[in-house]
Amino acid sequence: MTDRGKNAQEAARERLAEIFAGMNLSELPAMSAHVRELISLTRSADSAAYQLAKVILKDYSLTNKVLQVVNSAYYALEKPVTSISRAVTLLGFDAVRDLAMAIAIFEDFVRSGVEKEGISKVLARSFLSGLGAREIVRRKEIAVSGEEAFICALLHNLGRIIVCVYLPDRYGRVEELIAAGNERTAAEREALDGLDFETVGREIARFWNLGDTLIAAMAKEPPPPRSPDDAAACLAGLAALSNSLIDCVCDGGDLAAVLARHERLAAIDPDEAVKVVAAAIEASEEISGTMRYGIALLRVRSRLELIRKEVEADGGAPGKGSGDGLDGLPLARGKSVNDFIRELTEILTSEFEINDFYVNLLEGLYRGIGFDRVVLAVVRPEKDGHVLVGRFGLGDLDPAAVRAIRHPVAGGDPLAAAVRECRDLATEGRAPGLSPGFAALARDRRAWFLPVCLNGKAIALIYLDREMRRPPPDQAEMKSVRLFRDLAVMALQKMAFFG
Repeated sequence: MTDRGKNAQEAARERLAEIFAGMNLSELPAMSAHVRELISLTRSADSAAYQLAKVILKDYSLTNKVLQVVNSAYYALEKPVTSISRAVTLLGFDAVRDLAMAIAIFEDFVRSGVEKEGISKVLARSFLSGLGAREIVRRKEIAVSGEEAFICALLHNLGRIIVCVYLPDRYGRVEELIAAGNERTAAEREALDGLDFETVGREIARFWNLGDTLIAAMAKEPPPPRSPDDAAACLAGLAALSNSLIDCVCDGGDLAAVLARHERLAAIDPDEAVKVVAAAIEASEEISGTMRYGIALLRVRSRLELIRKEVEADGGAPGKGSGDGLDGLPLARGKSVNDFIRELTEILTSEFEINDFYVNLLEGLYRGIGFDRVVLAVVRPEKDGHVLVGRFGLGDLDPAAVRAIRHPVAGGDPLAAAVRECRDLATEGRAPGLSPGFAALARDRRAWFLPVCLNGKAIALIYLDREMRRPPPDQAEMKSVRLFRDLAVMALQKMAFFG
């Protein structure tokens, strides 16, 4: 490294030290040796495929994750790839390096953080943004590398990720201020002593020596490209566009305004924007369990579906239903019930977090079999006895509706008796005796209540429903439902054995 480069890095280190000292963080965020090696390969013109393979193969977990993604729908290769060297040959040095670097960085973040749900949601947004940028490059034939667009959009919000992982209290304060009606940048500066996420991200990127292109791509409002050949400006614009698009879906916002702001870079109409996000969601399926968990927590599929309906209504486009007035069930395209079951079985054979497992299981019921809404409630001991309490939910559900679920297990109503006896319960239209939270969910619907029991004692309950106008699940589908419930019991048994 030249003296000038050393001085710049030292200045970045000092600035970061000031920033994080002011935030009461004892040391700068670390970077694993594997990530440092992968980044070093981006700096050398002499890097070769075998060097990249050598770095990835040092980490068994990273090797498996890279091969998993390479063999997924993300790349849609004709034949399975079983070696990193072959992956580099087929996909190219840059594609595999950027993919490995993204996975390695995010694995570091997940291990370093404390508040797993918040981190998973932030990381899922960034991955969806990266995949969205890659999809826009493909659709609009923009003259930049799709993989470079992916990594720039992925790390566009590096500052937000860093604060979420290393300063969760400050990050929570930002979210509180935004929820109270404050503008985002103003909220960031109030919570971070005059700094904002973009500044923190740029300083971290300089400290990590990520390069000028990635740093420029962290701008919230980059200037438009001067020409189609202005690659750095195109990448910065793609990063901002894709992240704004995902934020719009997750948080609500004016989709037309987001697209208009970036129309000089890529003229995308609302219908095409919905397709871009849908493609990103589908591609994310194979990235990692952390991504699936975060996407489920964001409820991005149901939010995107609402936007799609609004776009169709505004444009007068015909619906995509069957013509009988029914909206489609949230079934996974190109993914069977057996695919979900296989993934859950693989999770059970490795180390896992029970919450991550249950979110994946709920997604299998929601998108594999097809229910309008799926909820997991857990049995919690309280002063007056055991109570079923809502924990996770998927479908057209407000998180507050899930949290509102509270049903005493000791009562004399049919649900309490079914839970105590570890017996399934089904209701149609009316469900007398249910507590207000469950009653509000099951009203005018077919609903199923499946206790999850261990050693004859209920630990949790899975709630499923469909609107009355939809056909009920057939015998084979209900058999699959009970198989999912059996996997939930196996997860509890494993946790009990190793806990």
